[in-house]
Amino acid sequence: MHKRVLVFGTFDGIHAGHTFFLRAAKARGTELVVGVARDAHVVVFKGRRPAHHEHKRLEKIQALPMVDRAQLCDQEPSTFDIVQDVAPDLIVLGHDQLDLETALIVWMGESGHYVPMMRLKKV
Repeated sequence: MHKRVLVFGTFDGIHAGHTFFLRAAKARGTELVVGVARDAHVVVFKGRRPAHHEHKRLEKIQALPMVDRAQLCDQEPSTFDIVQDVAPDLIVLGHDQLDLETALIVWMGESGHYVPMMRLKKV
C-alpha cells in the first residue's frame, strides 16, 4: 500500500542528524517528500540567514537517495499549501520542531484539512 510521508526542514548543510531523520521518516512510508524552508522563513524562525540559498539546499536534499521528491515550502510563514499539494498520509516532525507542530495544528483547525502527525524522538 502506498503511503506518502511529508517532512519539513531547513537542511542548511546536511549532517548525520538530517540523514537519520530522513531515513526514519522514509521508513514510515513508501514515498518521502521533503519541504525545504524558504530563506525568509529561516531568518524569521532562526534569526539568521542560511549559509546556503534555498535552491542550493533544495538541490542537495533532492540528491539524497531516501528522498523521492523535494520542494520549497510556501512563501508565507505558517501557511501550508504544500500540505494540500503533496497530500501526505503522514507528517513526520523532528524532535525540535515544536513551533512547526503548533503552526500545523492551528492551520489544520482553521482549514479543516487534517493529516496525522508524529514526532521522532531525539537519539
